[in-house]
Amino acid sequence: MRRFDATQPLSEIVAGLNDWQPENLVAYASMARLLADEQLAGRLRISPRAVMCSSEVLTPEAATRIERAWGAAPFNVYAATETAGVASECRNHRMHLYEDLVITEVVDERNQPLPPDTVGARVLVTVLFSRTQPLIRYEMSDRLSLSAERCGCGLPFALLAGITGRAEDSLTLHSPSGDEVVVHPVVFHRVLEPLPVREWQVDERADGLHVLLGKPVSPQAIPPTQLAETLTRALRHLGAAVPPIVVEFVDAVPRTQLGKAPQIKAMRRNRRRDS
Repeated sequence: MRRFDATQPLSEIVAGLNDWQPENLVAYASMARLLADEQLAGRLRISPRAVMCSSEVLTPEAATRIERAWGAAPFNVYAATETAGVASECRNHRMHLYEDLVITEVVDERNQPLPPDTVGARVLVTVLFSRTQPLIRYEMSDRLSLSAERCGCGLPFALLAGITGRAEDSLTLHSPSGDEVVVHPVVFHRVLEPLPVREWQVDERADGLHVLLGKPVSPQAIPPTQLAETLTRALRHLGAAVPPIVVEFVDAVPRTQLGKAPQIKAMRRNRRRDS
């Protein structure tokens, strides 16, 4: 096994992978999307048997690019630094909980259990294998929903219906009357994912929302004013008083110390350590 630091220049990672020729590729979802673009452009030339994405939400658009690059749909892995693996997809690409390793409770704001197909406010996890630092009903701000279905793959473990991200991934704006309007990341996914850009990030700052577009194929194909107007309409549809939106073209969006590229950077969120 060989590890590459996601904060390295992309060209160095591509050169290292071309030299290594991995049989399996495990990457943050945002990095896997970048590598898929490199493969499609012919600069990356690897043939992994499987691609696994973890630590970030894998959007349908990113999964499609990865499948185009390597001919097979990626496997999604749900994990956190504190718990290690919590769930992953089987051969049918359905997300199974690791019920023999972690007890996962999807709960509401009062820590009460929720029925299947209901997105929770948080997750409480109890790790069954950690003896050095036991975690009992440890709170994570991830938003999940359980499924009542059983999978045809033969695994006995329960299924997740969906992973929508963390509470920190949502923006909290206000309506004209002052009420809070929570904006789910999917609002931005719908507008920004189809764009011909390598990556994007919405950064909430004191002067408004800055939409960073990383290395677009053609900046002329993305009129900033038109994109800002499209986002403004989407946010107004939710009832939000929309702050100024500034569209910026950048070489690469900022990453965390661990190399993650959060698509939403909210100014008013309760920041939790990177995991």
